[in-house]
Amino acid sequence: MRDQHVGALVVSEGGGSDHILGVLTDRDIVLQSVCTGTSPITVRVGEVMSPHILSIDVNADLTEAMQVMSSHGVRRLAVVGNGTDVVGILSLDDVIAALGREWILLTNILRNEQNREAFGSIQTPLHA
Repeated sequence: MRDQHVGALVVSEGGGSDHILGVLTDRDIVLQSVCTGTSPITVRVGEVMSPHILSIDVNADLTEAMQVMSSHGVRRLAVVGNGTDVVGILSLDDVIAALGREWILLTNILRNEQNREAFGSIQTPLHA
């Protein structure tokens, strides 16, 4: 997880995505292992993972994802296609980055409008 800079892993039976067992987060490791005095090197994934994984359809919008995260108090959702195939994980960081890009676009729209008004009025002759 550290080497790949990820905070969560989907846990499945046999290493494939056929049967999802749960999710292992960096928080699970800290709270269920480190804080209880159990060595994270010797503890098994099944002992500390969260057995439930919340998911959202690949075609859902960010508002729906945020509502699911908020109502369940989670920072990550499995993204599923074809009903059950996990195609990725959506994190709160991903949502913030996407919304940040939208805010930058809105800022650019406002700035361009202000520039057009400020410089456009100088170039436009006044009508009596």
